[in-house]
Amino acid sequence: MPTVEPASTALFLKRWLRRPFATGAVVPSGRLLAEAMARTTRSVIDGRPGHIVELGAGTGEVTKALLAAGIAPERLVLVERDPEFATFLRRHFSGPRIVEGDAARLPRLLADHGIAPIAAVVSSLPLLSLPADVVNGIVGGVFEALPRGAAVVQFTYGPKPPIPRALRQRLHLVGARGKRIWRNVPPAVVWTFTRPAA
Repeated sequence: MPTVEPASTALFLKRWLRRPFATGAVVPSGRLLAEAMARTTRSVIDGRPGHIVELGAGTGEVTKALLAAGIAPERLVLVERDPEFATFLRRHFSGPRIVEGDAARLPRLLADHGIAPIAAVVSSLPLLSLPADVVNGIVGGVFEALPRGAAVVQFTYGPKPPIPRALRQRLHLVGARGKRIWRNVPPAVVWTFTRPAA
């Protein structure tokens, strides 16, 4: 099992200080949140073939939990825009495929790397702190890449769903809220969003 060295927190803090709205948190996801993300992902991919695409993999805390939950490394695709995080991931994870690029271009990124089909998307992107047009582009691209019925697993620190209502309505998304993880810093909620099969 890959381990993430304590330097991951220092790297995360450094990236946050440089670009706080893009990084979204001062420290990586906590263990309990990462485990909740992994459990939720396991439940939504039940029997569904294909890759699990992790957006904003950062220093790999959620990646570790996905692997520990029994998801095969060769099914994981880690998409990370930040070059330092991408380098960190390559040093610490040899099994998952690491794609350096912008999640707002997800369909093109996946097509360029021959990654298909997609079973689920797991996102640690700070949707609540990103501009609306960026969120629209990311979420629209994610559901363009996902087959109908497949889920996005996304956490948020806020009290509201991380995907705005207008966007959910436009894309006909159904959201399901998990329990708040109070012991995470800050407390977080894991949501799943699907676009039901027509």
